[in-house]
Amino acid sequence: TTLLYTIKFEYSYNLLSVDRDYIKNNSMPLDAITVCKQTLSLLDLGGGWIKPSASGLTFRTLWKQNEPSVSESAVYMFKDFTEKGGSGLVSPTSKPGLIKQFPHDGKYAHLHCYEKEPSKKFCIDIWSDERGLERRYDISAADVHGSAYTDTEFSSLSISENGEYLVYVAEKKAPKSVSYYKETAKDNEVQGRVYDYQESWGEQLDEACDSVLCILTLESGEIEVLNTPENVFCAVPAWSGNDCIYFTGFDLDSMKLGAIYCTNRRSRIYSYNFGDGTVVAHTPAGKTVTKPHPSPGGRVAFLMCDADGPHRKYMEIFVLFPDGSVNVVPNSQCSGTLSPSPWIDENNVVFQSCEGATQQLYKINIINQSEKENVVTNPYFPEKGVFTMSILDQIGKSLLFSFSHINPISDTFKQGVAYIDLGNPYPDKTLILIGLDSPTSTDKLCLYSVKEFARDGRSYNGILVEPGKDTPNLETLVVFPHGGPHSVFTTQFSLQVYTLARLGYSTLMVNYTGSLGLGADSVYTLLGNVGDMDVKDVHHAAMEVATQFKHVAVMGGSHGGFLTAHLIGQYPDFYKVAVLRNPVIDISTMVGSSDIPDWTFTEAGLEYDSTYPPLPNVATITAMLEKSPIRYVDQVKCPALLLIGGKDLRVPPSQGIRYYKYLKNRGVACQLKFYPEDCHPLGGVPCTADWLLQIYYWFQQHLQH
Repeated sequence: TTLLYTIKFEYSYNLLSVDRDYIKNNSMPLDAITVCKQTLSLLDLGGGWIKPSASGLTFRTLWKQNEPSVSESAVYMFKDFTEKGGSGLVSPTSKPGLIKQFPHDGKYAHLHCYEKEPSKKFCIDIWSDERGLERRYDISAADVHGSAYTDTEFSSLSISENGEYLVYVAEKKAPKSVSYYKETAKDNEVQGRVYDYQESWGEQLDEACDSVLCILTLESGEIEVLNTPENVFCAVPAWSGNDCIYFTGFDLDSMKLGAIYCTNRRSRIYSYNFGDGTVVAHTPAGKTVTKPHPSPGGRVAFLMCDADGPHRKYMEIFVLFPDGSVNVVPNSQCSGTLSPSPWIDENNVVFQSCEGATQQLYKINIINQSEKENVVTNPYFPEKGVFTMSILDQIGKSLLFSFSHINPISDTFKQGVAYIDLGNPYPDKTLILIGLDSPTSTDKLCLYSVKEFARDGRSYNGILVEPGKDTPNLETLVVFPHGGPHSVFTTQFSLQVYTLARLGYSTLMVNYTGSLGLGADSVYTLLGNVGDMDVKDVHHAAMEVATQFKHVAVMGGSHGGFLTAHLIGQYPDFYKVAVLRNPVIDISTMVGSSDIPDWTFTEAGLEYDSTYPPLPNVATITAMLEKSPIRYVDQVKCPALLLIGGKDLRVPPSQGIRYYKYLKNRGVACQLKFYPEDCHPLGGVPCTADWLLQIYYWFQQHLQH
């Protein structure tokens, strides 16, 4: 294990410059397989951490590669930086799991799964730069809980201020179930519950059923499972000092609904006090909250808004003060997230939020009611909106973040990484790009611009991405509405769009009414108008841009697939070919089959209360059906490719399969690719590598270039 962590190798090449020469010399598109392999081999940023030391700051970044000829699963690599330069890439032993820096001494903890068969087993490794692996804690061998959580929604790894304790989240230990036909049961066995249904949190969280908070004492290796309320699902804990843990608790008095991509689930901020073992709720019921972020002085920042309603919406920053009061921060409306450790000092916090077609970084004072301020003003980023930025880590005034645009930032990396000292009075002079070339010198392989649209008094936008000047242009526009519908396309790198541009296709990514980045009112304007307002917005944008192209195609996934099915049904002579990924085809049939039945009511403009969910009736089913693209299946003419994930719990595979059968029976050219081991995003390495090519070949087959 230690050897695997310490082997270093350089991973640098210049394939893209070779490709440009190939195109220039042959006046033809690159072989599609070659382009896809090169795009997939680009390193994707998986995380970043600031490591303070006596000699100054160092930075650790984690990179992921999805190249199918290397591995059928993602390959992960570390790369360390100082302000003077970067190291080579170092290959870790496994998927990253959770990584957390210690508060003071430069060590870090790594929680990960070290064995998957016959059952998952987890450990926590403590690492230091000087001694390598210092200690491994086999937390599964302790047998006090089930699988540890390493997901993006509920998991957390937090270390106490004194560095002696670590808190994480795991599945509650369940008694072993045996058949009634077993004559005698052991003390740790229960009879007749082998087939009990376990309610989970749905898509990509189907193993999260009943959580517990666990404390690991680093000196002794002992693990304590905290006693928390039975009707609360505990998640994302964070230490405050050495005697208190704050966490988000999800309400279990109503049924569990899908949680991933959904910031509207009923939840509250709780604290666990080690002095007397009390658990206190600090926020009111009927709200939804994000992860708590304690400050060194005992204040706690988090985002909060009303529960239920649209799955993603604008939230506000709230602060829990040591006296127990909870106050909203004025002017703090946010469509993104707080920084992982947002406190610059006791009065200022950092967050990220979408504005238009970009995500930007801001700070705000929690006391003086001032407006938010953009924290990145360096000359490397002269035009707000060119780059999309995301926070990686923060320690006080030190902020580490990534920046990205439509093109990869270099021949090796998709994103760039930068550091800024927020305490410097001249922040535009202190930004340091670590280990990467200046983004202003990046050789653009494709062109892009943000387009503004207006319809019926409403403004919205889109991003037009076109092949670079050295790439043959096939004069085809691919219209691409995002899913959600309350999501957003930004100027960050997109594997799908960039690959199409490399192969000669232009793409219009449309942020229609209801998208984040257009304001809170826009989100609520779309409710009850799906299948009409969003469809017309996308088509209006397509018509404005399509005048410069010979052919128009359309593609989309989830709600974007819903819009794609609407567009080829409502405008059958305009779109010549279509691709639909896990599309919503009939809202009414998703009520009882999706992990988000509330979505079907809310987007159709119907009331939904998660504490007492409504039953569908003739009126609600009719309203849902009237907004669904299945109504227009008889009008579809263009060839349609469907990409379906067999383990999708969000949009059941039956939606796309049913649509495929209807099209086939009506004589429409169609094809369905079924990925049995993939869920809603179709993000597995072999799956992604396949559908990238399938989309290209489908367009090539059905468009006359």
